[in-house]
Amino acid sequence: MIDKSVIFDLVGTKAGLWCGADMDATDLADAVHVADVQKLSVVSVAPNMVQTVWPWVEGNNIKIMSRFYFGGKKITEEQISDITVRINTSLRQGANGAQIFLSYNALAGLVEQTHVVRDDLFFNKDLAIGMDINEIGPFDWGDVFENLRKINASSVIFVFARDAGDKSDFVGRLYGMLNAWDAANKFSLQFAFGPNLVRMEQTMRLVRQMRPDLMTGLRFWVNF
Repeated sequence: MIDKSVIFDLVGTKAGLWCGADMDATDLADAVHVADVQKLSVVSVAPNMVQTVWPWVEGNNIKIMSRFYFGGKKITEEQISDITVRINTSLRQGANGAQIFLSYNALAGLVEQTHVVRDDLFFNKDLAIGMDINEIGPFDWGDVFENLRKINASSVIFVFARDAGDKSDFVGRLYGMLNAWDAANKFSLQFAFGPNLVRMEQTMRLVRQMRPDLMTGLRFWVNF
């Protein structure tokens, strides 16, 4: 396992701490301590952990993002109703925003059903949309960015779920995304690779080369 200090040395405060859903209170306390020592500005937790973590981060400039997942390619009204309630609860309990992970094919449905209430639900809060970059084709980026703008996303998080090492086309996909990046995009760029230093290095190098304006908001989610 890669020593996390190596990752922090590479990305510095561009890291965000990803707390696993199975962590107990002791583990969460350790995670918050690490975030504080490394001067990280945000942690990601399961919704049921928000109440536990909030008293520890209050006043020390560490934000809490609560994670939510949609399965499948279509989103039902029942799913929207359920996740809206759960997001609202986590925000009232101290979360500074929510991360919603879903399939690219479900993005348009989410946006269509929630963009009208987005600003009311997330008033002064952050909304991050997470997707697998493997699922997005070279001609899909315009649609992706348009939907993210429509829902007024604060950030987009790309995961790379099927990494076959040198056989993967990660750099090509990253290049295609950056090449298609629209100047109208106001959301920040984030990635969740786990402890994959190679992908982090490749990403930082390519973003710095192609879109240096995105470096300020660039973030890598690091598993605790």
